[in-house]
Amino acid sequence: MKNILKTIAVLVSASLISVSAKAGELSVTGSAKFSYMTHGGNDTGKAMGISNELNFTASGEMDNGFTWKYHTELDPADGGAASNDDTAIVIGMGDLGTVGLYDAEGGLSTELGWGIGAMGVGADYANTMTNIGRGYDVSSDPHVTYTTAAGMLPFGIQAAIGYAPNTADGQSNSYKAGGAQADSDADGSTATQYKLTASPIDGLKIGADYYEVGNQSSIVSQAKSGGNIYAQYAMGNFKVGYTRGKLEPAKTTDKYGTDTADTATALGGDAYESDGIGIEFAVNDQLSLSISEEDFTRVAKTMAETASTNSRSEVTSSQTTIMAAYNIGGATLGLSLVDTDNSDYTANRDETKTILSLALEF
Repeated sequence: MKNILKTIAVLVSASLISVSAKAGELSVTGSAKFSYMTHGGNDTGKAMGISNELNFTASGEMDNGFTWKYHTELDPADGGAASNDDTAIVIGMGDLGTVGLYDAEGGLSTELGWGIGAMGVGADYANTMTNIGRGYDVSSDPHVTYTTAAGMLPFGIQAAIGYAPNTADGQSNSYKAGGAQADSDADGSTATQYKLTASPIDGLKIGADYYEVGNQSSIVSQAKSGGNIYAQYAMGNFKVGYTRGKLEPAKTTDKYGTDTADTATALGGDAYESDGIGIEFAVNDQLSLSISEEDFTRVAKTMAETASTNSRSEVTSSQTTIMAAYNIGGATLGLSLVDTDNSDYTANRDETKTILSLALEF
């Protein structure tokens, strides 16, 4: 894997020798959003919030026909603090594909590929959970990704591979940053993710991803890994989607240890599984409606020396999400209703959320 990425880097570097970049263009886009949220069931909080995202983009072309694009975002955090993040430099090589250098950006997880949600994809847009147990992604660490060009492969297939050389490096590093020491770790000190998507027939989109780590310490009995699959089919004003995912956090007990089993809380599970299905309907050019059902299962495993004493216990949290979005020119009014059974993997803990929102794009 490292050799493949090194070869790509050498090819790109060779192509850039004696090539000057033409003057680029700078643009600024963004959004401003308002929300009013109320909770129900075991949670009775209320909140109003306003946020914005400003995306600064620069792009240009090199003398050899390659293109380049840089972007960074200015995002507010809770409490009013702001930070630059979601930064990337992407080199476009025409029919050869693209090479991207990413910091807190460039995710390859396909967990949102099923794409159902008038305001946003299901539980990713809003949920009541402390941990839904989904979505290992190389975007969590500075990484390099190679992506094949559109049309390079048949049936609309596109492939991508991302590699993070040091997961202890941290994000938002400055130019010539030294980085943290890449020691072996229970969670691994490197990460690799693979992504494959396709559009084999009109209206159908399918995809999958797989995440794995490297340079793990010798005490690991379960490696950190995860992946997702999805399918979406659109016909007329309707589209339906399905997703399924699984992840396993690193387990550092001995082969027969049980100290990570903890069915009473959201965190500390031995594995997490998820699946979802939904439908979205565009009533007209302004109004869209959607409904989705998602299950998130937290697995605790107790392993023993004899197979007869092995055990597995599960707790499933189920979420129903109903959304409506109404577009008025450059503004979108939204209403989202979230209803969760066994929230936080706790039996009989039922919670709801109601979100009224206004989004302005510019």
